[in-house]
Amino acid sequence: SFTTWQGGLYEAELTRSIIESGADHASKLKPEISGTAQPGAARALRHAPNPWMTTPQFIKRVWTMLQVNDTALIVPLGDGDGLTGYYPVLPSQCEAYDVGGELWLSLMFPTGDAALVEWSRVGVMTRHQYRSDLFGDGTNVLQPTLELMHAQDEAEQAAIRQGAAIRFIGALSSNRSPKDQVRLRGEFNEQLSADNAGGIAVYDSVFKDVRQVEPRSYTVDAVQMERIEKSAYRFFGSNEDIVMNRADEDTFNSYYEGRIEPFAVQLGFVMTGMTFTPDEIAHGSEIMFSANRLEFASNTTKLNVSVALFDRGIWCGNQVADVFQSAHYDGGERHVIRGEYIDLALISEHTAEQAAQAAQTNANIAAIDASGGVGDGKKEVDDASETG
Repeated sequence: SFTTWQGGLYEAELTRSIIESGADHASKLKPEISGTAQPGAARALRHAPNPWMTTPQFIKRVWTMLQVNDTALIVPLGDGDGLTGYYPVLPSQCEAYDVGGELWLSLMFPTGDAALVEWSRVGVMTRHQYRSDLFGDGTNVLQPTLELMHAQDEAEQAAIRQGAAIRFIGALSSNRSPKDQVRLRGEFNEQLSADNAGGIAVYDSVFKDVRQVEPRSYTVDAVQMERIEKSAYRFFGSNEDIVMNRADEDTFNSYYEGRIEPFAVQLGFVMTGMTFTPDEIAHGSEIMFSANRLEFASNTTKLNVSVALFDRGIWCGNQVADVFQSAHYDGGERHVIRGEYIDLALISEHTAEQAAQAAQTNANIAAIDASGGVGDGKKEVDDASETG
């Protein structure tokens, strides 16, 4: 027999694994606060947006609620002195009301508590927003897949129970009364109990043609099960390699750009709108979430990106240290640039001959460094000095 799936999206093993793997990767996002306005809440967001969560835990909870409910609500924390933090709430019911021409939200919680808060102060993140003007449309579209996965689990459990039992069917050699049939069946079944250490069942001429009943399990075949799993992966934009932590760099780059980055962009806009006034936003105040540590990249990619951005003065030394998860160092906040680069605005002040001489000087210095300064090093240094 099969029962109807009564659980939620987060109660199924496969969907929870998919959601959890995405939440783990999203929690590595780093908040970046820009602009002159630096309220206490923005500063707290770097480490702990509320007294109960660190920033990775906060991001992970927001991701999980968004995937499960298609809507995630973030409310402000603070008092009369202003905004001091953020908290992702999980109400059992949320309704919108027009109060004096302004939009308010009524939040009902499983404990029976209720709260009213202005829409302008709440951060609302959504997925699959279509019918509702304010919230996501829900995850009911995955219900058939969840029911199939539940039926498959039940079938496997039933197959294990049936396979552990030994059953026989046989015919009586002569007509017997119903009472005798029950008695004879009970006597034979006693031989199949755990007390029968020898494991041999015997019967006399009362029975004939006794055969073992082979258990048959009605489970979904591998091809159909793969289709069910792909349906879940497709809904969440993930795959088995991501969930099992065996994705290569290209696979994870695709996952990051398709799932993590859109989440980071939406979260940044939501947090910016909650934290800053329109005037502060107009003057450049903003909250962004970045993956500048490049944890998902290989060491070769990290090195290539770091060299390219550091040499051009885009990154400072400490930002390169972040990529390799190294400690910051004194002077690491300075931006430097390689000597052969030149400001485009100054290019007209330098002739092609001077540029060639500068390039030759750099080549001579590089040759000296490579040879360790031996042999004709002194002459090359003199030549380099004259050229310079």
